[in-house]
Amino acid sequence: MLELAQDRLNFETVETSEPSLLQSILATRRRETAGNEPPPQPPLLPHSVLPLEAEYLPSAAEVQTIKGFLAKCRSLDITTKEYAYLKGTVLFNPENGKENYYNNQ
Repeated sequence: MLELAQDRLNFETVETSEPSLLQSILATRRRETAGNEPPPQPPLLPHSVLPLEAEYLPSAAEVQTIKGFLAKCRSLDITTKEYAYLKGTVLFNPENGKENYYNNQ
């Protein structure tokens, strides 16, 4: 997150509409009863999420939290040296090390 803030990353989110589970079931049922072939799947757009990447998608609230953190970092006008200190604090925090150590045992 600190690297994204340091690079002044700005991103936009777009809501996409996907057919509901009920719509998918009904469409499949109609095709099966009519004996029609299923329609070809549309090609994935470059910004589409691939199934393997879709294991976890952040909620709108989580995205807003990330955007808020990035905006706060930009507003603080943190220097490169300060970012280095912050990253070192996160990487070499003894509490994080204990947590990771015990979780991997």
